[in-house]
This record gives sequence, C-alpha cells and structure tokens, in this order.
Amino acid sequence: MSDLLWEIGCEEIPSRMLPDAAAHLANAMQSSLEQASLFVAQETRILWCHATPRRLAVAVTGLRECQPDLLEDRRGPPVERAFDPQGQPTKAAEGFARVCGVSVTELSTLETPKGSYLAYTIRTPGRVASVLLPDLLASILTAFPWPKSMRWGAGETRFVRPIRWMVALLDGVVVPVRTVDGLTAADVTWGHRFMAPGPFQVQDADSYLAIMAQSRVIPSLEQRADKIRSEVAQLAAQAGGSAFLDEDLVLENAGLTEWPVPMLGNFDPKYLEIPKEVLATSMKYHQKYFPVQRLDGTLMPCFVAVANLEPPDPAVLVRGYERVLRARLEDAAFYWREDRKIPLPERLSSLQKVVFQVRLGTLHKKAMRMATLAGTLADRMDSGLESGLASKAAILAKCDLTTGMVGEFPELQGVMGGYYALAAGEHPAVATAIREHYQPRGAGDAVPGSLLGTLVSLADKLDTLTGCFGIGLVPTGTKDPFGLRRAALGVIRMILDGGLRLPLLDILAQAHMAYPAGVLDEESKATSLAILDFFYGRLKVYLRRDFDYDLIDAVQVLGLDDLYDVVSRVRALAVFKQQESFVALVAANKRIVNLLDKADQGDPGQGGDLHGGILAAEIALFDAVRLCHQKTAPLIQVQNYAAALEILATLQEPIDRFFADVLVMDPDVEIRRNRLALLRLVRQGFDQIADVSRLACEG
Repeated sequence: MSDLLWEIGCEEIPSRMLPDAAAHLANAMQSSLEQASLFVAQETRILWCHATPRRLAVAVTGLRECQPDLLEDRRGPPVERAFDPQGQPTKAAEGFARVCGVSVTELSTLETPKGSYLAYTIRTPGRVASVLLPDLLASILTAFPWPKSMRWGAGETRFVRPIRWMVALLDGVVVPVRTVDGLTAADVTWGHRFMAPGPFQVQDADSYLAIMAQSRVIPSLEQRADKIRSEVAQLAAQAGGSAFLDEDLVLENAGLTEWPVPMLGNFDPKYLEIPKEVLATSMKYHQKYFPVQRLDGTLMPCFVAVANLEPPDPAVLVRGYERVLRARLEDAAFYWREDRKIPLPERLSSLQKVVFQVRLGTLHKKAMRMATLAGTLADRMDSGLESGLASKAAILAKCDLTTGMVGEFPELQGVMGGYYALAAGEHPAVATAIREHYQPRGAGDAVPGSLLGTLVSLADKLDTLTGCFGIGLVPTGTKDPFGLRRAALGVIRMILDGGLRLPLLDILAQAHMAYPAGVLDEESKATSLAILDFFYGRLKVYLRRDFDYDLIDAVQVLGLDDLYDVVSRVRALAVFKQQESFVALVAANKRIVNLLDKADQGDPGQGGDLHGGILAAEIALFDAVRLCHQKTAPLIQVQNYAAALEILATLQEPIDRFFADVLVMDPDVEIRRNRLALLRLVRQGFDQIADVSRLACEG
C-alpha cells in the first residue's frame, strides 16, 4: 500500500470559496481513485484535506500500488461447430483464437445449460499507480468547479488564482503532474509569505505538517477558526467585555489568514453616539473586525482584528487597524448627523426617483400599495391593532433607502429607518415595524417580533410576489432575481409562527387590485392561483424534514388558501398515518374514488333517495357514517382534525364489511345509485379534512 501527498500552491483564494474547495478536493480525490481501482475499501482513506488562502492540500493513505489485473471472459463458438469429425479445428475455432490472440490449443471449454462453448479469459495487467496518478491529478485540477476561474500570463490553464507551485509525492517519490502551462509538481513547498517563505523540501505527509508548523502556516481551516474563537474571546474578556463571535465572521477570518493573530484595538468613545448597528456593521462587514460589548449589550470602544502574521511591534499594526476604522466611523458619524436633518416622512417623495422594477414602477408606488395592503391585513386581525398605524409603517418602510447611511451601508436598510422614524417623532411601534419588515431575510433569519412588523413584512412580500407573477417574472431554475422563493418562504414562516389565519386568495386579489389597470399581464384570479400553487411548492420544501409530500398533496387538492389551516390538517394526517387502520382506510378510499370515477357523474344518486339499503352491511355503514358526521362536525369546526380523523378511523370495520358483502355496481339502477351515494357520503366525511385517497400506503 502507498501514501500520496498533493499540494496546490497559488495566489490568495477568496475566503468564501475555501470550505467548498476543501470538500470538493477530498470528494474528487476519493471518487477518482475509486474509478481508477486504486482505492481499497476499509484500507484506503483520506487522512486530511486542508485549505488556506495560498494552498489546497490532501493526504491519502493505503493506496493500491497497482491496479488489479482486468479479466475479460470471452465465449466463442459451440464446441460441436469448433471441430470437424476428425477433431481438427474449424475456421470458427481458428477465427475465435485469432481474435483472442492465442492458438486454438490455448482455448478452454465452457460448460453452460445450453451446451459446451470455446472460451478464453483475456488478462490485461493493471497499471501502476505512479503511471496513473499524473493524469488523474491533472484531471482533478482542470475540472475544479470554482464559481469563478481565471487564466494568467499566456497560458491556458484555468484555476481560481494563478498556480505558483505544486507538490505531489507517492511514497516520497515525485509524481510528475504537469499543468497545461508547463508547471510540474516537485517535492518543494513554501511557507508563510512573510514570516517563513522557504522553500522547504517535503518527504511525506508527516514532514509536510511539520514544515507547515515550522513555517508559520496552520493548514487546517477548522484549527485556524478554533484559534480565532479562543483568542478573540480572551482579548475581549481582558478588555472587560465579550466579543460578537459571529460564526460567518470567524470562518471568513480563518479563510483570510494562514497564521491568525488576533489583536485588540480601540476607537474614540465619541463614536458610541452612533447606533450600535452602524458601528457593528462598520467593523464586521467592512473591516472584518470583531466588536466587543458589555454585559448589558452596549458596545465598548474597542474591537479585535485578526492579523495574518506576528509583527515585531504589534502596536504599529494595531494603529493601522484603528486608523482605517476611524475613517469608516467618521463617515458614519457624518451620515448619522446629516440624514436626521430631513425627517423620514419628508423622504417619501424621493422614492419617486427610485425604480422598483421597470414595469412595476417606483418604490413610491410600491410604498402606496404596501400601505393599502398592510391596512387591510390589520383590519382582518382580531388584535385591536389600528389599520392606520400599519399603513403608516408601510408607507415609511422604504424611505431610509434614500439616506446617505444606507447608501454607504446597504446592510442597514430597515434598521436605520427605525432610528430615523423615532428621531422624527413617529410611534415606537412604527419604528419597530420599519426595522423588522425585511425579516426574515433568509432561512436562518428570525421572523418579525411584533405583529405590526409582521403585517408590513407580509404586505411587502405579497406585493412583490403579485407584481412579479403578474408580469411573468416567475423563478426558473436557479434564476430568482427578485428573491421570490425567499419571499414566499418568509410569508409561510410568518403565518405558521404567528398562527395567522389569512385567506390568501382574497388578499392576493386585493394586492392585484392595487396595481393600475394594464400594468399586470395576468388577470387577478390566474395570478392569485399561480402564487398559491407557488406557496404550496415552498411549503413542501419547508415541511419536508417532518412530513412526506403526499400528506401535503392530500390537503392541497382541496384548494385551501389558509396555510395555517393546511398545516394543521397535514399534522393531523401524520398522526392518522400511525394508526393501525391507516392502510386499510386509505386503500378503501382509493377503491371508493375509482368506483365513483367510473360511475355516471351526471347521476348523483343522493339526497332524498339515500337510505340505509336492504343489506345489513349497507345499513351498518349508513348508520356509522351518519354517526361519524355528527361527531366530527363540531371538531372540524374548531380545526381539531386529529380527533376527527380518529373518529373516522372507526369506519374501517363497516367499510370492509360493506365491500365484502355488497356488490356496488348492482344491475338494478336504483340499488346501484343508492350504494354509490352511500360511498359518496363516506368520501365526504374524509374530504372535509383531506383527500385520503391521495396518501401513499403499503399493504
């Protein structure tokens, strides 16, 4: 068994690409070795796969030294045709031997149920790993799926950044991997760009890791992240506070450094007059610094930056960090001061110059539509919330987009609107709603914490969905420029988390009416139904961890537009699925649907003619169904679907008996009509909750 070490050294790789690059390298290495038959199950394994800004490296142990021989069994003509009566080989035998590259005497005989045949096993010797690996590694290199790649110089090789060196060793011997540009792998690596550049000669994976430690490189992304978390927390504690250890920021700093060295810096306390979100954004998003806060959550006038080296005089580097941040904070202080000179409501007219979408108009028009829709939503809520308050929050929600602060720090849209609303004397609930109305921004973001914020967020997202669907801007594949999938998922989460009972079709129709005639291509009903179907698609994705798709399909067919009610029914079906009678009842419902579909749909056969029948099985089912309807009606009224399904489950025995004893499609027309009507009554009982016949079942 052999060991392989491969390192690709290059210019700085963007930090956001490093985690995926390391994962891909490990997977590509294993799959390529498996395809080449060099990977041995239970023996070959990827020791590690590391990524730094300047290198990707992988080590493999237990590699086959040579491919196993390839055996190809060939079958020739039947023996009776291969030799004449004198036992001499015929042309058929000689031709088969010639194809196999041997003489007839070297052929063997294969016994099969159909008779005896000439046969030969061709053995192709396996190729040694040292011969296979140069092309194998080169293929991995050229097929690397970077989001963006580049060429450099006059060469044709494409990679995320120019490749400067390569190490490839099989049991200490160089594997001559060659790029298109002529760069050939060697046994020499390079260390930290400034502290210990090298070169360093490598013998194997162990010596490589030792060289990395010696040359001030921590090759493991996870180890660098752990070092950053630990030392940033220590420095913040020394300052008397705690650090904002945002995980994305930790990983970004780990991806920017090969030898991370956290350092504590300070800024003028006068900047603490600026909202803390502005300060945190300046530090985190623009400078990659970690803000430090007190126990009460207020910011301290200090931060932790992560250097990529150990300087002789850390104070010099810290002063540089402080100077850069001071310029950012000075800009923020200027915008904070200047933006408040124009009260937020007076900025509404400026939205007339900001285009939302060419066909859908400006943000000013969108704000007007949002105000109307938010007021309508507030009127539907039995919460005492004033519709005027909701309209006011909606109409001001986008005004901060015209401020200098949001222009400089786009991440603060909504947040700054809340501050500027308070500065203008608006109701605190309005300010909170403006701050929250972009939430949830994604799957990991929280929903708005206030009902008013929820209503404004719903109005914003439903207006966007209605407008985009109305002009045909429907997401396709990976293209979703207006974030409609995210918007739909946000609406679903707000409805479910808030327990909101909203008739979406009615609300979407009102959102459609808010657009002037001729703006939208699709009519209101078609647009609303398309959006509702879109919601169901996102609902399936959202619930897939807990519920099977067939549960949602069984409810969707009812055409309900109250998503909270839909999920309540899905949850009840999930409980119903655990009952012993589930399989039998679903199978019976499928049979009922098939019978009714085949029957004459123009002859309902129910109403006054429906009676208990003449057979005991009919009478028993008729009585059981009527009793179930009486018991389930009040439960369905209060959406206690689980209890209603439990009662309907008692129909299993009378349904089974009915099908065992009764011929539904009786030749007598009146009897057949009555029995079909009875089955319709059974189906109606279940259809009040879901179309159970659409559920998947086994048995």
